[in-house]
Amino acid sequence: MKEKFIKKYWPEDDIMFYIHFNDGIAVRQIEVSGNSSIFLSLDNPVINESMLYDQDISDLELNENDFISREEFENKWKS
Repeated sequence: MKEKFIKKYWPEDDIMFYIHFNDGIAVRQIEVSGNSSIFLSLDNPVINESMLYDQDISDLELNENDFISREEFENKWKS
């Protein structure tokens, strides 16, 4: 099982995404826009118009600085 954690900003939607991948599949996601955060997971994959990322991690254009530590993700998940 290979876990990866990313933090990626989508300027077109003005949303910061934090995504926890397990073997290339998103298992948890946080969407931060303005002062609100939406928490998605395999158990709760859809909230209003927000949906857990459903593509493989390889479909994302990621840079080295998009990868974050488990600790950074978990701290955001708990907030």
